Amino acid sequence: MSKTRTVRFNEQLDSQVDEYTTKNGLKVNQLINMAVKKYISEPNSIELEPIEAEDSEWENGMEEAFSKHSKAMGELA
Repeated sequence: MSKTRTVRFNEQLDSQVDEYTTKNGLKVNQLINMAVKKYISEPNSIELEPIEAEDSEWENGMEEAFSKHSKAMGELA
């Protein structure tokens, strides 16, 4: 059973939605259903996995990164 909902777009997005639905022969409802389904069914963030490295490998990698990007690190300090 369908449920009625209200969606409010800002002006720029509203014109893009109109253009997209016209070009692709969709109704706004169809586009919203497809977009929401895709958004909630797929991962939306970066998932980081820890690396398995010894302390010496970590230290060497960190020192290399700091020396390579010393200018940026100096600007952050």
